[in-house]
Amino acid sequence: MRQKRTKQYKRLMGLYSTSFGFREPYQILVDGDFMRTALRYKMDISKQLCTVMLGSTKQLYTSCTLAEVKDQGKDEFDTENALKRFERRGCTHRHKPVSSVECILSILEPDNPHNYCVASQNESLRKRFRAIPGIPLLYINRTVLILEPPSYATLQKSKQIENTKTHASAEELSFLTKANSDFAIKQTETEKPKKKRKGLKEPNPLSCKKKKMKVISQNKKNNEMGKVGLINEPTSKKRKYEGDYSNKDDSQSQLRENNIENPPIDSNNQLKKKRKRKRKKSKKVKELRKDTITSITNKKLKANM
Repeated sequence: MRQKRTKQYKRLMGLYSTSFGFREPYQILVDGDFMRTALRYKMDISKQLCTVMLGSTKQLYTSCTLAEVKDQGKDEFDTENALKRFERRGCTHRHKPVSSVECILSILEPDNPHNYCVASQNESLRKRFRAIPGIPLLYINRTVLILEPPSYATLQKSKQIENTKTHASAEELSFLTKANSDFAIKQTETEKPKKKRKGLKEPNPLSCKKKKMKVISQNKKNNEMGKVGLINEPTSKKRKYEGDYSNKDDSQSQLRENNIENPPIDSNNQLKKKRKRKRKKSKKVKELRKDTITSITNKKLKANM
């Protein structure tokens, strides 16, 4: 069997097994015409059925099909023996046998409850079975056993079964509605109405900016510490006798305070003195350079002489 055909048959049997519940060994109802064609082409049906169905199989025949083959005469003796090798499936037409088509229809209708497969060469019978969902059909075409693709009825039925599996059933929905209603009643009884707060609400702490810390330089710190130290110095003892001495002490203390508040600043005279010192130094350096250059030139001249 070709690889492409095996993939197709694998998909078909997967559909029948998932949606309709087919399991191994697969039960196959065999017709008289099907057995006749198999013997004509000398086919080993039990092996080929296992390869096509991709699993173990069980071949079955009804008492009505065997009676129909016997009525045709001695020419169908081989087909009768081939059918007797398989397992017999009981039917309700023992005393009054019916045609094989009617017998098989009575077993499979209305929805193939026992999950039977049908192998027959009769096209009219296969058309009638296509209307019933979930029946895999088999036939022989030039020594090749073929499994028919699923009919429209089987595909629609499989979609319905898949939808029912995914969605909740009516019983589950009724149970859920009751449970939700009971839970809602209990929740309303337990919950108490919250009191509303009156007045202004506090601002959101994330929206508020943090206070920036003031950075004080070291010079300012030192100046402030110096001022504090001078202010906290112990004051001079008061003199026993008041008079001219008290006036002098007051004048001195005022001068000190003025010096602390307004420290002395470099005047213009001091800047001028600094500039003069720098000029003198530069002149001395220039004179030294000239003396060294002259001494070096004199030495070279003496050496050349």
